[in-house]
Amino acid sequence: MAISRDDLHSLDLGTLLAGLPPTGAWSALFELPGLSFGLRSTGSAVEVVPATGINDAWNFELVVSESEWTAFCSTPCPRGFTTAQALVATSGGAPVRGDRTVWARAALVVDRVLAALRDTMTAAPQRRPDPVAPASGLSPVVGRYLTVEVEGRSQRLYFESAGTGPPLVCLHTAGADSRQFRYLLEDPELTANWTVYAFDMPWHGRSEPPADWQRQTYRLATATYAATVLAFMDGLGLERPVLAGCSMGGAIALYLAAEHGDRFTGVCALEGGLGNPSRFVDWTNRTDVDHSLFLTSWVGGLIAPTSPAGPAAQTLWGYAQSGPGIYQGDTYFYSQDLPRVVESLGTARCPLFVFSGEYDYSATTEMSRTAAERLGGQLVEMEGKGHFPMSEDPASFAEYFFPVLALLHDKYER
Repeated sequence: MAISRDDLHSLDLGTLLAGLPPTGAWSALFELPGLSFGLRSTGSAVEVVPATGINDAWNFELVVSESEWTAFCSTPCPRGFTTAQALVATSGGAPVRGDRTVWARAALVVDRVLAALRDTMTAAPQRRPDPVAPASGLSPVVGRYLTVEVEGRSQRLYFESAGTGPPLVCLHTAGADSRQFRYLLEDPELTANWTVYAFDMPWHGRSEPPADWQRQTYRLATATYAATVLAFMDGLGLERPVLAGCSMGGAIALYLAAEHGDRFTGVCALEGGLGNPSRFVDWTNRTDVDHSLFLTSWVGGLIAPTSPAGPAAQTLWGYAQSGPGIYQGDTYFYSQDLPRVVESLGTARCPLFVFSGEYDYSATTEMSRTAAERLGGQLVEMEGKGHFPMSEDPASFAEYFFPVLALLHDKYER
């Protein structure tokens, strides 16, 4: 499945790379099946250059095998081949040779060029339609601040809520905030039966960091994370809510189900696993790499190729607004701290459901199945879903989520 040189030269790089800031001066060699070429950035523009001589020098090379390219160009593609970044992440970085810091600065360029070449060879998967835009006027969602004490420190937490009925507490993903649950907060079917709460962890969104944040390196620890969730519940007087956390929120949900399950009517761990060391990487917190740009590439490959375009783009926008070092500090919890306590966990002390999207390679279906079996929960496999189901494809996610909530609604005792 080789690319022709005509396909390569038909790319309009000016249009293709619109919206990206200058990435500095660099050069890269691409070795794809049947085609080698170079990209050279002058700092203000990127151009295709020939890959010809033995003396050519490149900052980095991207080498894609025949089998990898075949998977990348298949429709639908398998997990780990949705983007160039996905291919790099799931192979432990093997396709990238040379200066990986330069590659990190150029990652979005690499993503777009390879996606465009794929589009010349195979039809893009059909995305589900965007949700209906909200009507003009006020949203039913209410935002407020809550001050609580966590481990002896006062924390001012921002949260949003909507609905009526038993409490449903939602936890966002690493490096993000509660906007990921906007569609659930505004879903009339859900809010007719549940009071939905979604809060920003300290250092995230509209919740505040410490006053001396500029002199700290943010690192989220399991004990602090769990204490923050419980303090939020106590601060609002929420008794036995259902907890729904995604990604790192799903991971702490698993921990809370085992350690504090009596506090919950049930726990839904979305894309929940018991840790993945590969998600902690240098390029998410360096002065020589724009973390806001790199993160949109790093997490972009986790989005399902059929997710609606609008919600998928808005999901990435949340990552582009993450504070410096916050994503890395969150992945410290997921990649390094949580695995230290996993072996001490018992089985869940409340009903536990572990949801897994087909395209998630951060918390794979295999990892989620292991977590469910380890803690005595039930695995819910979501066909065609990515790592951020509630924000990237909310309507389709509801088809899996709402039936589980209906079961838990019947178990709630006031």
